[in-house]
Amino acid sequence: ASDSNSTAVPTTTEIRDVWADNLDAEMVNVRRLAEKYRYISMDTEFPGVVARPLERMEASAYYYENVRINVDLLKIIQLGVTFTDDQGRPVEGCCCFQFNFDFDVDDDMQAPESIDLLKRSGIEFEKHKTKGISVHRFGELLISSGLVLTDDITWVSFHGGDDFGYLLKV
Repeated sequence: ASDSNSTAVPTTTEIRDVWADNLDAEMVNVRRLAEKYRYISMDTEFPGVVARPLERMEASAYYYENVRINVDLLKIIQLGVTFTDDQGRPVEGCCCFQFNFDFDVDDDMQAPESIDLLKRSGIEFEKHKTKGISVHRFGELLISSGLVLTDDITWVSFHGGDDFGYLLKV
């Protein structure tokens, strides 16, 4: 028997890959979803950790400085966002967007072991180099997306310090 109050997650969820050539069109979809689905889960991919604070300091200050230093030095590679309602139910069909940023694995600063892991995870660095989104253009569109500059959105993140650091940098 089916429960009419079921919060079952759809069995298939589309993840839309967003590159420079479809950014404008997908941001229209993001704005539309942000009007109804106010819970946004996010995750970022970035090229690792390349520097650490040299000073001795309290643990929370050390963590902040570590994130700040690396976010200042490095570029975001990918931002994933998923829209859900207040019960954690995703949008039927497409609720996930994977924004792929301009990143040149041959020139941009990185931690090699992180790049190796990302390659094994399926990141297509050649596409990032040729079709990646400009962070400046993304930042312009993000301002009017309905995701920021509002108290109505609740952000969810697993390892939020780095994620929010890179999002704020945009």
